Amino acid sequence: MVDSRGTDAIAWETAVAAIAGPRYRAIVQAVETAVETGYLRPGDRLPPQRDLARRLGVNLGTVGQAYATMQESGLVSGEVGRGTFIARPERADGPRSLWDHSAPETFVDLSHNFPDRAPLHPAVADIVREAAAAMDLGPLLARQIDAGLPAHRQAAAAWLARFGLDRPAVDVMITCGGQHGLALAMAALSQPGDSVLTEELTFYGLRSAAGMMGRTLLGVRMDRQGLMPEYLDIACRRTGAKVLFCTPTLHNPTTATMPAGRRREILEVARRHDLMIVEDDVWGFMPETPELPFAALDPERSVYVTSLSKIVGPGLRIGMLCMPRHAAPALGVALRATTLMASPLTAEWAARLVASPIMDGVIGSVRREIGARQGIVGACLPEPSLITRPDSFNVWMKLTNGWSAETFTRAAEAAGVGVTPCSMFEVGIRNRSDAVRICLNGAPDRAALTWALRRLAGTLAQSSTGCVRGRALR
Repeated sequence: MVDSRGTDAIAWETAVAAIAGPRYRAIVQAVETAVETGYLRPGDRLPPQRDLARRLGVNLGTVGQAYATMQESGLVSGEVGRGTFIARPERADGPRSLWDHSAPETFVDLSHNFPDRAPLHPAVADIVREAAAAMDLGPLLARQIDAGLPAHRQAAAAWLARFGLDRPAVDVMITCGGQHGLALAMAALSQPGDSVLTEELTFYGLRSAAGMMGRTLLGVRMDRQGLMPEYLDIACRRTGAKVLFCTPTLHNPTTATMPAGRRREILEVARRHDLMIVEDDVWGFMPETPELPFAALDPERSVYVTSLSKIVGPGLRIGMLCMPRHAAPALGVALRATTLMASPLTAEWAARLVASPIMDGVIGSVRREIGARQGIVGACLPEPSLITRPDSFNVWMKLTNGWSAETFTRAAEAAGVGVTPCSMFEVGIRNRSDAVRICLNGAPDRAALTWALRRLAGTLAQSSTGCVRGRALR
């Protein structure tokens, strides 16, 4: 059996003889090391017990004890009539540095866009001046209106019109950020136990929301232009799913962006199968000439979710959700069941920002900084390994030289740089590419980004084979 990198996928067996101790424990340790180093992955099938006993020269009971030990620990799962498979481990709901702030100050965290030492917004002075204007706090503190105050919804509708959404304020809901909007749509449009479609690689926040609500995410094949219509059609026919979550512009993590023709093809499939589309468009402000969103092309079939986090900063927990009228009651129930409403105080600040003439300058400053950082990427990392766009906050880097995503992530961390492995984004166990996401905005300045990318390039240039095999044989 040969894996996608051409490496002997059962080479872990040769390590058993060199491991001291009881033979069943040696088998367990060899499998654990193979999983840790990426030579065995979730979904890989282990040899039948009798075959492995013969190859290792041990009795069948020893192998049976090893398999039972691994199953009890959750390392493997047995399926009657099919065999024993490497189990999917419990995965974190995001990069570790989101909650663990113990990294040294010299560590450059490119695992997400806004870590502890992320740079200040290049237009922070303008944003702060706008925020400092006096507010009439009394009415903002006294009112409880779930979908948002009329003035705030009107400001949001005017903002969304910049992106091709010509919708009245009544179709707009104020949320506590983009993640909140995705969770509201998940709760409103599906039921516990439902299957929900998304890209085969997707934002880990969506995975967390689906898991918490008891929905099953099913991945749909992608190419460089995003979701593939023919595979979406197959998924709809096979599963009967009625909701699709997707990011058609600057997909996270691959940066894929659907052209207009691909969007029309996806909509045709959705209409055939009566599929609702939830569109995550938090990056829609970055392209100079963005494509029309699904919610503009078919308003009755689309829920549009965005926020100001990537434009202004994650501390401004305000998002906007544009909805078809028929979905408004269920979305309102979900809003009241979660946060009751978004903070009117924060929404007032956001409404002032989106109505202010400074916002063109704010967006321009973000685009220029990301463009400059993308230029640094091209000078530091090997171009054949990269999937990115000049207007993307992140880079998707394919790994070479035998690196698995997990081992490369650990090696990068040891070199002082944080990245995010592909497993954080995988839906199901069919996706077997080894890649990491590199968030360019995580470095405090361009010099730190240059240093970090050169460290990653040096790590990538090394072969992992000796390291992996040496560890397996100890």
